Amino acid sequence: MSIAPQAPGLGMGSVHVVGDPSHRIVLADGLAVEILASYPVRPDADLYSLAVAIEFRCGHCRHESEATLVAVRDHALLCPGCYADLDLVRGPPVLEIAPVQRSAA
Repeated sequence: MSIAPQAPGLGMGSVHVVGDPSHRIVLADGLAVEILASYPVRPDADLYSLAVAIEFRCGHCRHESEATLVAVRDHALLCPGCYADLDLVRGPPVLEIAPVQRSAA
């Protein structure tokens, strides 16, 4: 159990961010949660720090989660783990270099 202020369980559904700049996330059941900070670090998902912990079902892994840090992608909440796993950054491809053939002469 978390010591952060709690919002009621929310289930799963479409969400949207409102405000200018964004001040809250409105959840599928109409409950609005205050956004403390946003972190626009990805073009395909936005990361938000919330004023209260919320319980939700992740739109990606479908597991229940409780968090004050959530991502929104395609109008769905993502848990921190799924956000971290999105399009993992991979190093540059390894070039295979054929061994040098030496003649016996």
